[in-house]
Amino acid sequence: MSQRNHPVTVRVMEKDYRIVCPPEEQGMLLRTAEYLNDEMAEIRKTSKVLSTERIAVLAALNITRQLLEGRELELPADLDNGELAGRIDRLLEAMEQS
Repeated sequence: MSQRNHPVTVRVMEKDYRIVCPPEEQGMLLRTAEYLNDEMAEIRKTSKVLSTERIAVLAALNITRQLLEGRELELPADLDNGELAGRIDRLLEAMEQS
């Protein structure tokens, strides 16, 4: 029996986003949103006035660099790249649908 997706509200840069997510992905989604929010808040603190869009792009670049360098991100040891890509794709699809 398949589990139904449920909406989850995450807060990033003082704005709420409602994302439809499978129950087993909700914890990862919440941790991911918290990590993104922290990155964006740090960029906002250390930079002159930037648009939210520019802050988001800089945060995405920083996080991608961290991922490619294999540091600072605490991912489960048994998570392979294909599974990670699948999770990211499902989350992006859910965001587009909501």
